[in-house]
Amino acid sequence: MPEPPAPRPIILGMTGASGADYGLRLLQYLLEAGWPVQLLLSKAAQIVIHMETDLHLPGRTRDIQRVLTEHYRCNADQLRVYGQDEWTAPPASGSALAQAMVVCPCTTGALAAIANGNSDNLLERAADVSLKEGRKLILALRETPLSVIHL
Repeated sequence: MPEPPAPRPIILGMTGASGADYGLRLLQYLLEAGWPVQLLLSKAAQIVIHMETDLHLPGRTRDIQRVLTEHYRCNADQLRVYGQDEWTAPPASGSALAQAMVVCPCTTGALAAIANGNSDNLLERAADVSLKEGRKLILALRETPLSVIHL
């Protein structure tokens, strides 16, 4: 009997909002559940992770991928890490199927860019593609209090 198809990846985007632990905990649970994850990190997210956690990520995405794969003890092919300027990464294309996308934590700046279709980096482009393709997109907004502009 043929093997069932591999699950489509979950795209997890992390912005520079406070609450890096929420995104990292979600990453942990997704990996433990066996999901393939495409992790999109903004430069600000890397800084906040360093400031808010004991996790110190190197600068290059392939080195971040190695560190996180070891940290979470997942299969090497289960986690892919992409930086904000990697425009040719699979999440930037509608032809690269994904199950869903979560941005956790999400800044109001990222929310505004996504809502207005201003795809200035890979995370925003991937969210744009998720909406265009009718896939689930979850934004875990971390800014409070919200201003009139945000609302």
